[in-house]
Amino acid sequence: MDQTNSQFRLGSARPGTPVGLVVRAVGCAILLALCHLPAVAQAGLFPPDRPPQPGPLNLTTVPLPVNLSEFVADMQAAKVLGKALFWDMQLGSDGLACASCHFQAGADNRVVNQLNPQFRAVDSSLQGVWYKPASKLSGGVVSEVGGGPNYKLTAKDFPTHKLSDPNNRNSNVIYDSPNIVSSQGVFRYDYIHGAGNSSNTITGLGDVPRDNCREVLSPVFSIKGVNARQVEPRNSPTVINAIYYFRNFWDGRASNIFNGRNPFGWRDPSAGIDPANSVLVAAANGDLKPYPVNLSDSSLASQAVGPPGSDLEMSCKGRLFEEIGVKMLPLKPLSSGQEVSSTDSMLGPYAAKPYGMNVTYAALVRKAFQPKFWNSSKRSVDGYTQIQKNFSLFFGLAVMLYEATLVSDQSPFDKQMNGVVGAMSLEAQRGFQVFMGNGGCIFCHKGAEFTGAGTSLRLNSQLGGLVEYMLMGEGAPALYDSGFYNIGVRSPGEDLGLGESDPWGNPLSFTRQVKAAYAANPDLGLNNPGMATIGLGVDRFNLYPCNFQVSPCTQLSGSTRDAIDGNFKVPTLRNVELTGPYFHNGGQATLEQVVQFYNRGGDSVGSAANNSSGWGANPSNLPPAIFPLFLTSNEQADLVAFLKSLTDERVRWERAPFDHPSLTIPNGHPVSGSTLVVKSGSINAKDNFITLPAIGKAGRSTTQGPLLPFSSGLK
Repeated sequence: MDQTNSQFRLGSARPGTPVGLVVRAVGCAILLALCHLPAVAQAGLFPPDRPPQPGPLNLTTVPLPVNLSEFVADMQAAKVLGKALFWDMQLGSDGLACASCHFQAGADNRVVNQLNPQFRAVDSSLQGVWYKPASKLSGGVVSEVGGGPNYKLTAKDFPTHKLSDPNNRNSNVIYDSPNIVSSQGVFRYDYIHGAGNSSNTITGLGDVPRDNCREVLSPVFSIKGVNARQVEPRNSPTVINAIYYFRNFWDGRASNIFNGRNPFGWRDPSAGIDPANSVLVAAANGDLKPYPVNLSDSSLASQAVGPPGSDLEMSCKGRLFEEIGVKMLPLKPLSSGQEVSSTDSMLGPYAAKPYGMNVTYAALVRKAFQPKFWNSSKRSVDGYTQIQKNFSLFFGLAVMLYEATLVSDQSPFDKQMNGVVGAMSLEAQRGFQVFMGNGGCIFCHKGAEFTGAGTSLRLNSQLGGLVEYMLMGEGAPALYDSGFYNIGVRSPGEDLGLGESDPWGNPLSFTRQVKAAYAANPDLGLNNPGMATIGLGVDRFNLYPCNFQVSPCTQLSGSTRDAIDGNFKVPTLRNVELTGPYFHNGGQATLEQVVQFYNRGGDSVGSAANNSSGWGANPSNLPPAIFPLFLTSNEQADLVAFLKSLTDERVRWERAPFDHPSLTIPNGHPVSGSTLVVKSGSINAKDNFITLPAIGKAGRSTTQGPLLPFSSGLK
């Protein structure tokens, strides 16, 4: 492509771009600088309706349910309960806490035993297949990519899709690993119901109680008959600022509506109806009866109740949430060898010596939640006390309320937008111009949350609804879920993401639900221009069918094309410097690699109209902002500098509210010869461990040093 054509493909902000939330003169000055880019850049291929400039996060309201007081009696007690549960190693079946995968700026930076071989591949023959690299590459270079159980990642492994020309997505592939960089979880076990906790404790974890489970040899995560810990099939995202998402998990399956039992909200037809799958309260005659729970803006509660029962993440297979309640309620939080600083910003008043807290979980539940959810002496039809049966409700809401305190709104960017002159470096300010202009990042990373999947943006009609109709990358229109995109990281055949279905066979995608509703009832108003609202269950869908000036809107129907397969939630960019590896597959180790990915237009192979992002009848699912950007090396460096300006120093130094108890986490396994060192009397390998110290509200000491990027741990 010649230079003239290359320049023509650049995009930029239009004159008169709205200021949005930014009201300070300094913020406006940065925005005005975008209005003086060359006219040839302003004629680029980005969609014409550029979103407003992001503002400081402190001006954005933390979304919480309006009827929260129906359930929560004491907000502070609920937050204390949530933080204790999040960090407690007693919660998992074999010593894992929620924090075991979210300890580094809310994410995970381990490099040993962190690979998953495509458990979510559509083709079952690809699932569980470890990538086997060629022994030689062009030029005689020996490949270091590959692995299997207990593999230690190196800098040479990234990016996992490596090209001969990093600026050309269609150049020769040096090597390609479809395996996912994620987080190690539990060994493979089956839960033994009714047996309670084992009298044994977990080797290497002091007196942390082990659930009574049966060891099972994993056909995938094992070497010569010895189990390694299993690894999850998607990269662990940060929990910091996750309260702002309208839906959670990479595929959005954690519903905005919390049903008190599981991640699926109204999708679960028995929640609130079936006594065995419901929150319970006392009826007039004293018996326990189902209590329907419909808490909106609670996707973090929906998300929180997923991992404790996952047989990859934290649980023996088949463990019920009420059985977690049976285990946890009598215990004192963090009492199995975890230190709590006396200056912990939330747990300090409860700190006990040498470990844990001076109160039981049952006492915290009774203080935090309304009595009608725990004060009955009756048992459920399946034999649990009310407080045990409702433990999923307590857990989900408490963890959500704790995570709602993890808001990082004091980055250099926030300070600059609030009028602190010079808070951002000149490089970062230039990078912000690239972000808003030639880089086109603003189209997906919108608003102060820096994600198009945020609650405030989805409910703000000027930025589109939950479902949008737009011109895609090849120029043809399609419907899609706002805030979820296929940017060409991997083929949808390896992971359909939002294109998957829930356990009842319904699409996860709002778009496909809306299409199905319209096909069944064309009078719903989908054809009306402007904003239409469609009710489906207890979720509400804002549909903006004329986005990006697509016309005529009257042609929308239940058969309208959608762009859903391979789509994933847009992650926040806040603290992104510290939350690598990046993307849902963990395939990029550094921000420089991420920027290079976008600069070449992603990793999909083929033309704009027909490429590997396509699936089924769709030859392409790429959004319009994914195409070669032709950024200069200086522009790319400035963009990285801007991304680093989104780091809150409180996160880097783990100052309140980002302080925490001590935590011991698995970090791969010792090796003897060509196999894993086995535990005595077991088929599971011994663990290597990392112990994180308890951090009080003042944060890490200068001796401990700050949190470092993921790439710093690669050799």
